Amino acid sequence: MEFRPKAFEAVIEVGSECEDCNIVHAWVHVDGTWILHAWGETDLAVYDLTETRDPVIRSDYYARMGVTEERLKRYNRIEFFTLLGDHKHFGPYDTDFFFANTSDTDPLLQING
Repeated sequence: MEFRPKAFEAVIEVGSECEDCNIVHAWVHVDGTWILHAWGETDLAVYDLTETRDPVIRSDYYARMGVTEERLKRYNRIEFFTLLGDHKHFGPYDTDFFFANTSDTDPLLQING
């Protein structure tokens, strides 16, 4: 997997159409590289429009993408659309936490250094 800047734009569609979705910005760990990514999710399903238009079982997606709670920021729809309006871009919004598009080392080590 490589950094997909369109992932941040794609979550607007998910947030607009799925009333019970949260928007997630996260570091994912795929093929030995930490990559900044975004998707929408419910308690059970992930909606990552860069992969498919179909829902994916959340636990399967997290396992495949190396997602961990401490390496993500989750926004409810109101928070996300407020941030979008305030910042005038698709994200990421926490630029200290999401300091680059990719990282060869664990981003938490760099942040907590």
